[in-house]
Amino acid sequence: MNIALHHFRLIDTISKEGTLTKAAATLHLTQSALSHQLKELERELGIDVFNRNGKKLHLSEQGYRFLRSAEKILAEMKSLEEDINNYKHGKTGKLSISMQCYTAYHWLPGIIKYYKSRWPDINIQILSDATRRPLEYLMNGDLDIGIIRTQMVNTKIRYEPIFNDHLCAIISKDHPLSKKKVIDIADFQDQELILPLYDPSYQDTPMIESLIQAQQVKPKTLHRIHYTDATIEMVNANLGISVIADWIVEPYLKNKNIVAIPMHHSVASRSWFAATCKQTPAIQNFLECLKMYFSGADMSIDTEEMKTVIQEHEVRKQPIMPPAMIFTKPMGITQAADFKNYQY
Repeated sequence: MNIALHHFRLIDTISKEGTLTKAAATLHLTQSALSHQLKELERELGIDVFNRNGKKLHLSEQGYRFLRSAEKILAEMKSLEEDINNYKHGKTGKLSISMQCYTAYHWLPGIIKYYKSRWPDINIQILSDATRRPLEYLMNGDLDIGIIRTQMVNTKIRYEPIFNDHLCAIISKDHPLSKKKVIDIADFQDQELILPLYDPSYQDTPMIESLIQAQQVKPKTLHRIHYTDATIEMVNANLGISVIADWIVEPYLKNKNIVAIPMHHSVASRSWFAATCKQTPAIQNFLECLKMYFSGADMSIDTEEMKTVIQEHEVRKQPIMPPAMIFTKPMGITQAADFKNYQY
């Protein structure tokens, strides 16, 4: 059968209005055009949809059956149109977010709560799997917004400046270096150094490690840890020192036996960007919330609510190594290729 959507609207409207004249006015058709469409439909179906009684039309038995289907289809089409319209205006949809390098998201729940208060039907997901390869996830369509430092030259990716931060050396209060006012690269000599787990396939040498190479500084051991929380615990136990952004480490300083000492000004400052491939209203609205947060807007929430928001929105598509797994390499035998990393 060759039945179009306007046929369903036709029968539904005639049934409600009762006459062809009223139905034609409602559908903004001439009466002759409406009569032609009705005859065309009945010819296609091979039945009379309406029984005629003068100007009055009454649904036949099969006409009632057709009307029931028409009501369901038209209701579904109305719902579909509303969903599409809401999506186009950023009111519904899915939004996936990840951040390069760090797995600490204490800054994000307040932004999510504020965003959801305005656009409650947007499903926000935090993709922790994308932490080490956010641009790859972005290009594959698995990520909507990547908060990144390293930029890939690609015309499909749009980079928008979000904020600047400063690197700090994270050191146990019991460590001799904790008394210094500023930490230099040379201070890493013969130290247990903890840096994020790296991905050799990324051909971007990280700032800290390139400087270690350039200055021929040799830490005693380089530990690779994926999770920010695990790094903090290692430093707290005075098992090594690390380098982390000031805003990432800030909430840990209150309850841990650690200090954050600024790195030398020549290496400390960095810029972060929001990387996107699509420009939907939902994405643009979230970027505005990000800018508000990092410009000083108060979006703070308590610790328990913060944990709840993260648990509700974090998604892990693939199993990743537990926090306890640590990779170590003596720096004396590490080759230059081992420094290929995009995380600092």
